[in-house]
Amino acid sequence: MIDRKLAGVRCRTVQHLTTREGLLQRNTCGTICYEIDNLDRRLVLVEWDNGMNIPVFLEEIEILGQPERLAA
Repeated sequence: MIDRKLAGVRCRTVQHLTTREGLLQRNTCGTICYEIDNLDRRLVLVEWDNGMNIPVFLEEIEILGQPERLAA
């Protein structure tokens, strides 16, 4: 199931990630589009600032804020 609770939230990579589109350097920032469960792990589709749209595992990123609709 697609979960859009974090849609629009900024994040960054916590390590270098090798992806099908190339390398995502550590500290690359992006905006979360949605989350989805994949074989008992959480995948997060992120629109990265470098133009890539790459899914990553939740443990590979750091959330930099909260969704505006949940922020106080």
